[in-house]
Amino acid sequence: MTVETGPVSSQLLELQIIDQQIRAIQDRVESFQGQLEAVEEPAMQLAEEVAATETRVRDLKLEERRLRLAAEDKRLRVQRLEERLNLVKTVREEAAVQAELGLLRRALDQEEHEVISLLDQIGRLEERLDDQRAGMEEARSAVVPKKEEIRAKQEAIRTEAAELELRRGLFAEGIDRRYLAVYEGLAKGGRKVAVAAMTDDGACGACFSLIPLQLQNEIRSTGRLVSCEACGVIVTAPPDVVPDELPEPANKT
Repeated sequence: MTVETGPVSSQLLELQIIDQQIRAIQDRVESFQGQLEAVEEPAMQLAEEVAATETRVRDLKLEERRLRLAAEDKRLRVQRLEERLNLVKTVREEAAVQAELGLLRRALDQEEHEVISLLDQIGRLEERLDDQRAGMEEARSAVVPKKEEIRAKQEAIRTEAAELELRRGLFAEGIDRRYLAVYEGLAKGGRKVAVAAMTDDGACGACFSLIPLQLQNEIRSTGRLVSCEACGVIVTAPPDVVPDELPEPANKT
């Protein structure tokens, strides 16, 4: 398959337009990632809230279990002291056992109160967790069609980009390899503009610096490709000028 192209200067300018279109499409494809993240953000935030509540419930249950075990241990100690109380033989021994019993019973009451308080907290947190999980699932369900819509658009643009890449490849086949290499070397260097037509008054079409008269004449008459001394882009003949002969590649400054 062949592609009809004009003089090398207009070819490079056309190629640059295609490359700019490709970059614009690639930017659009990348922008969809941000849209996907924005759509997923509410569900992700809810998932973080669910995870935080689950952790809190788990920690409270561990603390409640620890207190239950501690309370059970104190109940056993209280039972032994009560049994010992029945065996004491002196008032002094009885007073000591009663004092220890008093301390244990107060500590046991405190731990039992804390267990009840923890159970209340756990119950309220589990209710909140159920609501959070329901909200998270609802948010995730709402995300699915939105993500599918965005991905469909993204895929359509990827197809458009692939078609443009194909067009670019076919068009580049009609450009002299020497000039194409010079152009692509500049383009791959990160320049947004690698080639610009000289203006009617003899200035660089990219930075508008004046080009020396001798080089202006060469560009207009032979189509020579010259690098702008100021910005480094390839300066070609104005679009309405047809060179007299095929130019020789040059990066003349």
